Amino acid sequence: MLALLRGDPSADSTVPPSGATGHLTTLAAAAMALLALIAIAAAQTAGRVADDWAGALDGAATLEIAADPATAETAAERALMILRETPGIDSARRIGADEARALLAPWMGDTSMLADADLPLMLAVEEAPELDRAALELRLAGEFDDAVYLRHDRWSGTVTAAAGRLRLLALGALALTFVVTAAVVTLAARAALAMNRPVIATLRLIGAQDSYIARAFVRRFTLRTLLGAALGTGAGTALLLALASGGALPAAAPTGPAGWLALLAVPPAFGLLAFAATRAAAFHELRRVR
Repeated sequence: MLALLRGDPSADSTVPPSGATGHLTTLAAAAMALLALIAIAAAQTAGRVADDWAGALDGAATLEIAADPATAETAAERALMILRETPGIDSARRIGADEARALLAPWMGDTSMLADADLPLMLAVEEAPELDRAALELRLAGEFDDAVYLRHDRWSGTVTAAAGRLRLLALGALALTFVVTAAVVTLAARAALAMNRPVIATLRLIGAQDSYIARAFVRRFTLRTLLGAALGTGAGTALLLALASGGALPAAAPTGPAGWLALLAVPPAFGLLAFAATRAAAFHELRRVR
């Protein structure tokens, strides 16, 4: 790789410039690197959000009691007493009518229609790991008619599965950026080699080996891809930081050494990909030039 970056002055000066194909390779690499960064950020964000939601749901529960408005206060005091006396309950509080309507607002929009409705009595509960839920549910069923005890962590599996599917989708998009980059670099290298067939034939006549001829093309397109990937990575990082600092997407910015290393690995990965793709394309085309 050091020899590739250092280059061979004689080979570089012998092969004519690639022209528009080289510039298009840089632009394509920049665009693909930007998309790759967004895909990596999406995969990381999905994992963090899923962990945060699962942590928030863990140990949380809601007790719902269909109590008559006249006896709601008595039922609330009785339910709070039972919950606070139960071993394994860290805390319990009543959810007021205004708070209940606020919780329903994201799903219903305008909750003014519920102003005169008799909402069920609801209590927010925080559980400890040692709670005997079966015993608590039996006692609540004996004390209240139509008491429903809902554990929030039942949704954590759904949240984790959704995050896993989103992560797979992001990784699929990341793989697609590498495939497209390899295809663009391969086509550009083949086009440049095809345009320089007379030069290649002349070099062969004076004894130049295919490895000597290919070296200049491989170096040229590898460095152009590396430059484009670096530009795209810089633009993508700035975009993610702007989204995070602006509050539009707080979880978009990478966190920890692993998150930053994943972003910084994009240009080298694109460079290695371009090296392999250009080398294969160069020798394939040189075999066709006779």
